[in-house]
Amino acid sequence: MKKLRIVSLAAIALLALGLFSCATLKQLGLSPSVNLEKVSIASLDLEGITFNCNYAVTNPLPVGISIKKVAADVLCNESKFTSLSADEGVKLTAGGKKSNAFKFKIPYETIMSLAKNSNSSNSKYLPFKVNGSVALDLGKSAVVQNLASNLPFSMNFNVPVFKPSFSVSNPKVQLPTLETLKNALVSGGMNTVKAVALAGSIVAGKSVAENAFDGVNLDMDVNFDLNVANSGSAPWKYVLNNCSIKTASGDAVKLTAKNNEITSSSGTIPVTAKLNTLTAGKFIAQILNKKGANPTFAFDSGLTFTELSYAPNLPLSYSKEIPIGNFSVTK
Repeated sequence: MKKLRIVSLAAIALLALGLFSCATLKQLGLSPSVNLEKVSIASLDLEGITFNCNYAVTNPLPVGISIKKVAADVLCNESKFTSLSADEGVKLTAGGKKSNAFKFKIPYETIMSLAKNSNSSNSKYLPFKVNGSVALDLGKSAVVQNLASNLPFSMNFNVPVFKPSFSVSNPKVQLPTLETLKNALVSGGMNTVKAVALAGSIVAGKSVAENAFDGVNLDMDVNFDLNVANSGSAPWKYVLNNCSIKTASGDAVKLTAKNNEITSSSGTIPVTAKLNTLTAGKFIAQILNKKGANPTFAFDSGLTFTELSYAPNLPLSYSKEIPIGNFSVTK
């Protein structure tokens, strides 16, 4: 540590005297450098995969310099996919370091098209590369003018051949028995005659008033299937973390999923919502009547590309408005 400090102090002193050559600066490691640290998946959405490219520029010189521009091409099989630029005019102090990142998005349609036309024997991943450079302004010092002012960087990375799709099917309300309906209505303050008549109407599939369940404490199940598929060939693991139904009134009903993990190319996750008439009576009545504002099903999930270390448990959200008329009623 002391030896490095002595060398640095000597370098500063000699630079001040104008006696240091560029070759000597390089020998002491006093030349600006760029380090492309990693390329990783930043996020997923329903349109594509966003990648994050982290880099760092180090200035070991005892004088400040500037980054004119960071520019890079993103290539697939040596063909340019997109060009990027960042950090224009950023200052680097003496002995300073600047870390930053730039992002780029690759749509699923592009991934699938490139995979279809690829000559690679690996159908799971596409070979991509980030190829670029950092342009520096080293200032007017005669000592540093001949140092490299353009620092190249390059890194290969794999893009999974992947395209997710989701759908919701078979939404239905599971009615309790006629006797359970009648007893709940009576317990809610309705006289027996009206309770029997209303319970019979519900079981028969007739329309009910939206306030029919006011004051009634009764659970009903809403069941449906979440269908998940990967059109690509990259191995994955899909996990459904949270799901809910949002009604027109803004209420959110939490759902319970069974077998919430999928590792094959496609699969179905059965989901159940337990609705209580005290809090969701109007919504239940609308479903029974097949008339009213459409609810929205919302899903928060985590997705992992099992063969890629840089892509663990990536969040992926999906929401779908379901026509209320699509709900069926089972007895």
